Amino acid sequence: MNDWAAYVDSLARICEQFRLHSLLPQINACSETLRSGGVVDIAVVGQFKAGKSSFLNSLIGSEIMPVNVLPATAVITRVGYGPEDRAVARRLSGEIEEIPMTELPDYVTEQRNPKNEKRVALVEVELASLAVYRGIRFVDTPGLGSIFTHNTQASMDWLPKVGGALVAISMIQPMAEQDLRLLGEVFKHSPEVVILLTKADLVSQREREVVIEFTQWQIAQHTGRQLPVFPFSIRSEYERFQSDVRDYLLRRVVARHEELFTKIMGHKLSALVSECRAYLLLAQTAATAVESARSDLREVIRREQEGAGSLRKEVRVLTQDLKTRVRTASGEGFHAHHAELTNRLRASLRKAMGAWKGNLAKRTQAFQDWLAVALEEELGRVSENGKACLEEFLVEAQASFHRTVRAFQDRLSKEIERALGVAFEGARFHAEIAEPKRPDVKVGLTFDSHIELLWFAIPMGIFHSLFERHFLRLIPWEVEKNLSRLATQWAEAVNTSIESLAAQSIESIEKELATIETLVSNASDQRADIESALRQLGQLTET
Repeated sequence: MNDWAAYVDSLARICEQFRLHSLLPQINACSETLRSGGVVDIAVVGQFKAGKSSFLNSLIGSEIMPVNVLPATAVITRVGYGPEDRAVARRLSGEIEEIPMTELPDYVTEQRNPKNEKRVALVEVELASLAVYRGIRFVDTPGLGSIFTHNTQASMDWLPKVGGALVAISMIQPMAEQDLRLLGEVFKHSPEVVILLTKADLVSQREREVVIEFTQWQIAQHTGRQLPVFPFSIRSEYERFQSDVRDYLLRRVVARHEELFTKIMGHKLSALVSECRAYLLLAQTAATAVESARSDLREVIRREQEGAGSLRKEVRVLTQDLKTRVRTASGEGFHAHHAELTNRLRASLRKAMGAWKGNLAKRTQAFQDWLAVALEEELGRVSENGKACLEEFLVEAQASFHRTVRAFQDRLSKEIERALGVAFEGARFHAEIAEPKRPDVKVGLTFDSHIELLWFAIPMGIFHSLFERHFLRLIPWEVEKNLSRLATQWAEAVNTSIESLAAQSIESIEKELATIETLVSNASDQRADIESALRQLGQLTET
């Protein structure tokens, strides 16, 4: 097929003609892929903190992509070859702005661009050092499936646009349920997928072999596919792992990127044609069915629309139950760290205070500065590990809302088959999850009154032990206060994600009903157009 653009235009016209709006994102993705001029985008995807940005830095050979103890990447960042090093931010408004390379973290990280306040759609980085990778670009994505990333939506929206994917999975947490779901999403949009087992230096050689074998087995069991699996570490003593990945990319992807581009377009368009045909076959069957069958189906759709109120109530009750349990679990889970953090901070404070000199005002300021840094570091670790006590609720929410939508689709499919005698699965339901911002650490007043203002009247040589004990007594309260705040932030973020999942489930049901109602209602009048569109799809498939 030489004229890809004409192919996509034909599909776009068919979708628009029959109001198949659920397929428009795939249409747009195909158009954008064509605009790339044959360059293949290879997305680096995975759960948050799987080591995606660190991998890219290793591949690039310099610390270009921001890396942080907390989820760093907040905005899609595309990196490829260019004659000179430069970075360009493309805003959601369409505005294009060249930015200094040193300011990249100000645009792409959650810490410096929280909730994408700068309204950046994409940052493109060109590097002369990537000449060896001409023909492909690497796409760094926000972490998928983590509890706290509102930018997960950006990653999922980007998947239809990619040509290939490197799926990063931490060696110390191999093939979780979320990774399998992610693979399922990737397979829908890309024929070229590689598994990258990051942090390989954290396990022994025997453990690596076991994890690699387990990963290959899991993928084969759940997807029926055999994928390349590479262990990887950014540490210099594991250069052989880095070389294996580079060699694979150069040999398998760069050297055959034109062939790969053709394969990618064929994959995307084949999937799109299949989905489009399913809707049109339903409409064609409705057009040729007797009026009583169409009338039965319209009655089913009417009942489902009227029953949408009951579905909303069911979803609302489930949502409220989950949110209540999340708040309880979050408080209990985070406050379980209180004793551990208190003891560690007190030990650290005792060491730090030995170096503090000067009057009470100076020592008070030194304490507050130390406390802010120490708490932020400690709470950062707690926040990163904290998803373990809440992740189950998102998994439960996804599964519950998916069952709700699937039950609706199964019920509707049975009614369609009963009325028209045609099997119809309906649109796939893909629910996305939101992601966390950096913990908001607040340090309170050191004293109830501003006693430090009387520093000139307090001889620290005599009273320094008294005030040091006061500083130490403040630690449990500061830990308690900030753990409570962190627990609340996590609970709010998870509950926002649950509400979003609920809204998506209802929206999916309403859209499917509206689409099928339109197809069935207009089927008789559009019979000739439907048959013409199906012939066009057949011709496109043959070319």
